[in-house]
Amino acid sequence: MAPSAADMVLGLKSILIPHYIGNIILGLSYFVMKTFPPICTRIFEDCSLEMKEWEWITFLGCVIVLKNRKQATFGAYVNTACLFAKVLCGFLFFKTNAMYGILYGVACLLHFVFLPEPMYTGPEMVTYFRGPNLDEEIKRDKRVIWLITFYVAWSPPCVSFANLFSELSAEYSLDNLKFGKIDISKYPEVAEKYRINASAMSRQLPTIIMIEGGEETMRKPYISPKGTVVRYVFNKENIIKDFELNIAYDKCKKNPLKPRKSDKEKAE
Repeated sequence: MAPSAADMVLGLKSILIPHYIGNIILGLSYFVMKTFPPICTRIFEDCSLEMKEWEWITFLGCVIVLKNRKQATFGAYVNTACLFAKVLCGFLFFKTNAMYGILYGVACLLHFVFLPEPMYTGPEMVTYFRGPNLDEEIKRDKRVIWLITFYVAWSPPCVSFANLFSELSAEYSLDNLKFGKIDISKYPEVAEKYRINASAMSRQLPTIIMIEGGEETMRKPYISPKGTVVRYVFNKENIIKDFELNIAYDKCKKNPLKPRKSDKEKAE
């Protein structure tokens, strides 16, 4: 589904902060400086991009499109695009003059240190599981619906999705609709049980699984009958729609958990 005009405006507003602006400037720096006089006349021999440079830019565009297919937010999309653009800019600056490349690397380092990516600072209602306590908690009360993210800390898509999952937990969490996370790089037995590949080349990171009545009812991304991972775009709209969070929330809201009777009360 194509984003609406309102979504695009909201996405643009979300990147109008120093971190993203600095990232965009660094990502475009070589191409602007190489073609914008009088800067190009002072630094480079001419003010035009060479054919080889145009080929690299085209290749960069293809890489950005491929790598950005699963980004959760507009900001994550911009950051990934800028990351690959900065790699190319650094190479081109260094190719022109080693000192230019070093100075560009220092500029990127300063940006990383002094203008870090903003983190989600709002409330979250997420349970962080540690190995066996995942199944214990699920079995404790099967009236609870769980939405669980299986992730690894070093995966960029998992890091990008973390803020969005926290926002969803704050918006939808109830006593009988809960959100959880588990780092499957630390608990490979959990990854194996839930059939999730946690390797560096995995296309299953992150994986979200909905559990109702103690059983899995939905997962994204899912594995096709042919054994291939079906690509999934992790954005708020898709998750709410595909996991039917509004329906689950209304159902849980209308049927709050009632205290269970103790064995003594049952006997009486």
